[in-house]
Amino acid sequence: MSQLSAFVDANTGLIIYVISAGLLSFMLCLFAPQIGKSLGLVDDPSAKSHSLHDKTTPLVGGLAIMVPWILLAKLDPILAEFFVAPDGGGYSAFWLSFFVLIFMLIGLIDDRFHLSALARLMIMAPLFALFIVGYPSFAIDKLTAPSFGISVPLGLLTAPFTALCLLAVTNAINMADGRNGLVIGMSIVWCLTLTLHVPPQLQLLLYAAIASLLVTGLFNLRGRLFLGDGGTYALSAMIGLISLYAHGMPFGEGGISSPQLAALFAIPGLDMFRLMLARQVRGVSPMSGDHDHLHHRFERYMGWRLGLPAYLALVCGPILIAFSDPKMGAVGLISAVCLYGAAWLVTRKYQQRQFTAGGSGAANPPSSPLGD
Repeated sequence: MSQLSAFVDANTGLIIYVISAGLLSFMLCLFAPQIGKSLGLVDDPSAKSHSLHDKTTPLVGGLAIMVPWILLAKLDPILAEFFVAPDGGGYSAFWLSFFVLIFMLIGLIDDRFHLSALARLMIMAPLFALFIVGYPSFAIDKLTAPSFGISVPLGLLTAPFTALCLLAVTNAINMADGRNGLVIGMSIVWCLTLTLHVPPQLQLLLYAAIASLLVTGLFNLRGRLFLGDGGTYALSAMIGLISLYAHGMPFGEGGISSPQLAALFAIPGLDMFRLMLARQVRGVSPMSGDHDHLHHRFERYMGWRLGLPAYLALVCGPILIAFSDPKMGAVGLISAVCLYGAAWLVTRKYQQRQFTAGGSGAANPPSSPLGD
C-alpha cells in the first residue's frame, strides 16, 4: 500500500488529467445520439453504397476523443509553463492542440457536407506545410537509418516531404476506418509506443488520449457511435505530428529513426497503397470506396471478433520488432511488408475458394452491424 500511495502522490496531476479526459469522453459518448442529431453528424447507410451497417449512427466518436484532449491541453495548469515556453524548435503544446482542432473541424465539415477528395487535399496539404514551416521540430529534415549509418538531409524538400508523409498517414488511417474498434485500437497502440519516445509533457497528452480512446472504444465496439472523419483526421494529425516530433529528437533522448517511423504506420499504409493501385488498374478513382480493404478480408476470413485482434496483432508485430532497438527499424519495416503480403495471400486464396464455391466473393460481403 505504501508503494501505491507513493505512486499516487508522485503522479497526482497525471492521474487527475487522465481521469478527467476519460470522464469527459464518457459524458460525450453517453449523449452521442443527441449531439449527432443536433449537429447533423449522423451516418446514414442508405446514402453510401459501400456501407456495411443498417442503422443511422452518430458520427461523434472524434468529438468524444479529441474535445477532452484539446480542452485539457489548452486549460490544464500542469502544462501552463509548456504552453508559453517553446523549445529550440519552436514547439508548443498549445499550438499543437490548436492545429488538431482545425483538422477535427475539417473532418466534421466533411462528415456534414461530404467534401471531395480534391477539396480535402487542397485544404490539408497547405495546412500541414504551414505548420511544419512554423514549427520545424515536427519536420522530417533528414532521413536516418542507424543500422546502415545513413543520415540524409532533405534541405528545401523538408516541408513538402513532411506534408506528403502526413497526408499519406491521414489517408491511410481514414481508409482503415471501416470496422468498429480498428482505428481506435491502432491509435492506442501508436500512443502507447510513442509514450516511450517523447518528453514528459507529450507523454501527458498521450496518456489523456489513451483514456479517451479506451472509453470511446467501448461505445464504438457496441455500434453506439462512429469516429467519423472528424475523428480520423484529428487522430491522424495528433499522432502523425507527435510521431514526427519523436523522429526529430536525438537518439540518446528517445528519438526514433526513419525506418521505425515507417514501421509504425506500415500496415495501414501498405493497405492504402495496394487499394489505390488496384483501383487505378480497374480504371476507377483511387479514392473511391470498396469492400477489398484488409479489414474486410479479415472479417470474411475469420469474422470480426477474431479479425480485430488479428489485425491489431499484425500492426503490433512490426512495431515490436522495429522499436526493440534503434537499429532494428529496417528489420521491422521488412517484417511489415512480409506479414502484410502473407495476410493478403491467405485472404486472397480464401476469397478465390469462396468465389469458386459460389460464395460472396470479394466484392459483395455480407451486411454486418460491426462497422461503418
